[in-house]
Amino acid sequence: MKVFSLAALFLAMSASADPQYVIHYAQYQSAERGVEISKVLGSIQQKGYQNQPVFSRDGSRLLWTAQAGTGPMATDIHWLLVSEGGAGKALRATPFGEFSATPVPGSDTDYSVVRVEADGTQRLWQINSQTEQLLYPELKGVGYHVWGSDQDLLLFLLEDSTGPNRAVYRNKDGELTTLSGHIGRALLYQANSDRFFFTAPRPGQPADSPLWLWRYQAGGKKADALLPMPANGQDLAITSQGTVLVSAGKYVFQLSGDHWLPWADLSKQCDGKVSRFKLNPVQPVLAFVCEQEG
Repeated sequence: MKVFSLAALFLAMSASADPQYVIHYAQYQSAERGVEISKVLGSIQQKGYQNQPVFSRDGSRLLWTAQAGTGPMATDIHWLLVSEGGAGKALRATPFGEFSATPVPGSDTDYSVVRVEADGTQRLWQINSQTEQLLYPELKGVGYHVWGSDQDLLLFLLEDSTGPNRAVYRNKDGELTTLSGHIGRALLYQANSDRFFFTAPRPGQPADSPLWLWRYQAGGKKADALLPMPANGQDLAITSQGTVLVSAGKYVFQLSGDHWLPWADLSKQCDGKVSRFKLNPVQPVLAFVCEQEG
């Protein structure tokens, strides 16, 4: 069985047509159908990989994964102040590869990241500008993660000898519940319902089948497949009111009952596709990655 890792995925991306990444962050306002961009506050355009934007819990900072050297895994978490912009700087420069910065519940300065360690092991670390510590040493093969409200996590665990990449819930006591295999990269937590969301093929379908949106009630026994994702739908995000959003091409759709409805048209700001996006939890500000083939 072939084993995948963030390192392997990054190498594959680096070798294929040298995609170009631009991170835009912009104010938005309500429109007749969803929202529209009212002002682009800034854009981050540097050489190499830069992706996975996220805002700090207080909304003041924008963070992202940025290539920080010539090596394929030379990535750090960079940040800037939303109100000031600029090129940004490293939160914590390390000799390892860090991805997927996620605010740690209860802190405005600490972030959990996936670190690719010297031997290729991928585990969760907690970092800030001054300190770092390993979280859950026994938990290996982490690709992505999202926190719940009770020290619990939904994890994307990478394919290994025991099975394909999979969605795994970890409760505060460390108990693991596998929810689905062959999942997509996007994980989401909806605080007002204590539910998690992820994407995976419909139950019983082949691994390469179209993705569906799945929902999992924290602490439950199983997850439920809700509805198909929009065509080319990949990344998930959530509004401060708890509305689930998905990006597909140049557009963002919102979940309304059992339907996807238009939420934002980003075609004026993005010539390529919106690969990832996040909403500021405090301000009406949207960060999104515009990815173009080289």
